[in-house]
Amino acid sequence: MLEELRIQHFAIIDQLEVAFGPGLNVLTGETGAGKSIIIGALNLVVGGRADTDSIRTGSESATVEAVFQISDADTTAWLNAQGIDAEDRTLIVRRVLSLKEKNRVFLNGAAVTVAQLADLGRRLVDIHGQHDHQSLFHPETHVELLDRFGNLESARASFDNAYRIWQDLAQRLRQIEKNQADRLQRQDLLSFQIGEIDAADLAPDEEEELLADKNRLRHAETLHQALDQALDALADGTGSALESLGQVRRKLEPLPNLDPALAPMEEHGNNAYYEIEALADEMRGYLKSIEFNPGRLEEIEDRLAEINGLKRKYGNDIATILEYREQIGKELDGLSLSEEQVAELKQELGRAEAALAECARGLAEGREKSAQKLKKGAEKELKDLEMKNVVFEVRFDYPEDAAGFVQFRGHPVRLNPTGLGTLEFMFSPNPGETPKPLAKIASGGEISRVMLALKSLLQKQSRVPVMVFDEVDAGISGKVAEKVGHKLKKISETRQVFCITHLPQIAGLGDTHFRVHKKVEGKRTHSSIEQLDYEHRVEEIARMSGGEKITPATLEHAKEMIK
Repeated sequence: MLEELRIQHFAIIDQLEVAFGPGLNVLTGETGAGKSIIIGALNLVVGGRADTDSIRTGSESATVEAVFQISDADTTAWLNAQGIDAEDRTLIVRRVLSLKEKNRVFLNGAAVTVAQLADLGRRLVDIHGQHDHQSLFHPETHVELLDRFGNLESARASFDNAYRIWQDLAQRLRQIEKNQADRLQRQDLLSFQIGEIDAADLAPDEEEELLADKNRLRHAETLHQALDQALDALADGTGSALESLGQVRRKLEPLPNLDPALAPMEEHGNNAYYEIEALADEMRGYLKSIEFNPGRLEEIEDRLAEINGLKRKYGNDIATILEYREQIGKELDGLSLSEEQVAELKQELGRAEAALAECARGLAEGREKSAQKLKKGAEKELKDLEMKNVVFEVRFDYPEDAAGFVQFRGHPVRLNPTGLGTLEFMFSPNPGETPKPLAKIASGGEISRVMLALKSLLQKQSRVPVMVFDEVDAGISGKVAEKVGHKLKKISETRQVFCITHLPQIAGLGDTHFRVHKKVEGKRTHSSIEQLDYEHRVEEIARMSGGEKITPATLEHAKEMIK
């Protein structure tokens, strides 16, 4: 049950807070007063599409908050699975739209995603608006409605799973057969590329090492000459640095005996001598390693040319080439399906077709049985709504498919993603008329009653505790309006119902009555809502019956409606 709704800075609503009651809640008011805006705010807080254009002009954000009392165990289990604490069965849903920040959603203070909110919202509120009337004109929605009415969701889920498995296998086999002509050509190309890369026997760091070796070999003479001259000046020549440091060491060696403060100086001298000596040894070692080898340089040039050739074909560096080699190796393995594997795939597809055919036949038979019950139920509901001679039926069409694998009543039947063949609701409001599609013959008032009849039937299968009817009275009046009101009243015996209406016959049946006002203050428009007590309720229904001029007669008539 929806206990409270709080709205801030949404459309023409500046601030609004309202508490609702159980049973039938009716909302009335002049056209444009903001009734549908309130329903729009409720739709937002149960996961509807968000639009920052809904933020009130001059505000940076809008907030809609709803307080629900949870009674359904499955909804409580869903909340627990999301880590939402709802031990007292109270759920506060808050949604914030912002012009500057990210939109946010909270369940009992815990942040959640819009997808989670939408999943929860489907369990809390069923909102029926004008767009639902239009959906009845599209046969694809009729399948979903029939499946819901017939409790065929489990059979539909089994069919959907079998259809997906079959489709995946069929696609794989089609792809294999389609590629059969060029598969061998592709295999040859990949085999050649793999052979070329493998023959090169590349190492990950090889190119860097080859470039370093190439650089040393190309500049061997320069390196040798420079190091030889440096070594001569450092250690091997007359008057070298090492020879001079040796003289320094000998001069410093006895001095610490004369003045201990000179000990560090002697140590520094010794260290300098040993450092120069070590450096000289490194230089001699490097000189010995220098190669004057034109043959080796040519080998390196050839190897680098080979690597560059592979880079032009397969990647910018050796790592990329090796990665490409791994990829095409996997592709080649996939192309190398044996005849046994293809045969196994065909057998698997055959099993999937058999399973799908069984599911499709079972679903079709279930729909036909449910269609008979829906026909009886819908005609009864519509007759209660003053359509005495109505004919409502579900027409099935099973086009044959010579290439199809699903046999139904002795014929191969076309299969589609929703089951076998197609179905459509057919309707005849008047005696002697052949039932035709709803879109071709139903008027606005008739389609409103058809939708209400279907909702009345479907609500018996639904656990959603809150139902909202926005303008369900479109195109009806008089006695029919009274019948519609009683139908809504009947639904409200098992769940909380909200109805926006312009008809006094419906408003008079409400358990709780709210009036929505719109007023202009300064240069701003404001919308507000108030719960009506008995006296104000009489006045509102009298206004709805006779216009702004209320007479004693319209007041008495309003009292009779409420009574």
